[in-house]
Amino acid sequence: MISDDAIKNCPEGREGFSRRQFLRGAALFGGLTVLSASGIRYTFAATTTEVPDVVVTLVLRGGFDSLSAVVPTDETLMRKVRGEIFIPNSSLLPLDREFGLHPALKKFMPLWEAKELAIVNTVGAPTHSRSHFDEISDVAYAAYGEKDKRSGWIARFLDVAGNGSVVQSVGIGSTTRQLVGGKAAPINVDSINNFKLDSIFGYKAEDLAGFIDETHGRWTNIWATQAKSTIAALDQIAMASAQKSTVTYPNTGTGQRFKDVAALLKAGIGVRAVDIEFQGDWDMHANMGNLQDGWLTSYLADLAGSISSFREDLGVLWSRVTVVTVTEFGRRVSQNQSAGTDHGWGSSTFVAGGGVNGGVIHGKFPGLDDKQLKDGDLVVTADYRSLLSEILTRRAGITAEGAAQVFPNFRPEVLSVMKHLSETPLPENFPTKVQSALGSIAYDPDRLPTTAPVASATPSPEPTNSVEATASPTPTAKPSASSSPVASPSPTVKSSKKTITCVKNGKTIKVTGTNPKCPTGYKIKK
Repeated sequence: MISDDAIKNCPEGREGFSRRQFLRGAALFGGLTVLSASGIRYTFAATTTEVPDVVVTLVLRGGFDSLSAVVPTDETLMRKVRGEIFIPNSSLLPLDREFGLHPALKKFMPLWEAKELAIVNTVGAPTHSRSHFDEISDVAYAAYGEKDKRSGWIARFLDVAGNGSVVQSVGIGSTTRQLVGGKAAPINVDSINNFKLDSIFGYKAEDLAGFIDETHGRWTNIWATQAKSTIAALDQIAMASAQKSTVTYPNTGTGQRFKDVAALLKAGIGVRAVDIEFQGDWDMHANMGNLQDGWLTSYLADLAGSISSFREDLGVLWSRVTVVTVTEFGRRVSQNQSAGTDHGWGSSTFVAGGGVNGGVIHGKFPGLDDKQLKDGDLVVTADYRSLLSEILTRRAGITAEGAAQVFPNFRPEVLSVMKHLSETPLPENFPTKVQSALGSIAYDPDRLPTTAPVASATPSPEPTNSVEATASPTPTAKPSASSSPVASPSPTVKSSKKTITCVKNGKTIKVTGTNPKCPTGYKIKK
């Protein structure tokens, strides 16, 4: 599937990624998180409680070509810039007047029509380096402008959410740093069926587990705690492995990974966040293929088929799950000479789940004219952290103040992609075991706004290579015509910021933050 041309065109993307398998202990389940729409954390007298969502990230490593997936219907322009890989309108699945879906994504259409799938256009990072390693690392840490990047944003989210199950944080095939560095240490596996003790030297696995439990049971040091947590995690994952499914998933690594996640959630063992890596490289510099067959078509079919099967498998649990795609950058607007696309900037994100304002393309599309591009790239009009902040505050049960800890030095804008938990009451047939494992968050319904503002992205943003520590201030809002998701107010982050100037090969950028530093390859201009 990956051609010699592709390897030649992007050696960085072919060097491979080391997969660190690790397991450490985590604290046991703790108290109640109390949430109000104003971002205030209470410890008493909340009148309404809801079960929070499980957050599932799907990493599309390599750089997702959104213009081949969510395709503009301006055929004249698209034929001009895309040439051999141009997709005619007659082949597209209709979304609205301006965009159509690649036909290989046909299994997304039932979710779209059920308003359980949303698309957010031209989402991305504030940086614009086009480097796989720099961008995927920065996207995972999501702490732009911070000098010491030691924890991923999912790890910080779970720290804010509070103590939970020993398996509250799970990576399946994950190679990013989204999960690492927090108090809730992750479990990272290729498959849940491979997460087990093996019999060695004639000793059975259950005997080894009993020996570890007995010899460490009386101790409270870190090694004993980790050993006991490991045994507890092994037991929990074994419960998930025993889950059966009658749903047919794509016969791919990604399909199997989603099947594993469904088993984890159905087992009711307290998983709060999952990081899945799509099994395959989206770095399509050459030979992308055609509509009927090829690299891109097969990957898109796998993407839509895996999420569609996941939704079918979960049944009523889908009401408390949010799936969001993540990539390091988009692709350039114009096709290259190898029937592929090179590294770009802005991309589109798919968000699926029971709490999505779906059936809508969100965000401000900047346009494809040369004057609307940034060095030939689609401009980012919404910082990806704004979308993640909305998922965490409206669905996953943390406050706006908590989100400010997850995404430091950042003020999110309102995108209105997600509904608040209060708008999606828990179904009566939701399994009690899963409900108990996820716990509850509480909020005061009298403090919830009755209408939600719709963010109007700046029509012509000024994209730079800057690693800005703060996004644009929240734009002027107007009432939404759709259902009324609840906006989480943005806290005022009190910090002393400074700006430095960085230079590389004559190119100058500015970096702002509490402890700003220049990106890789740049030096401070004195």
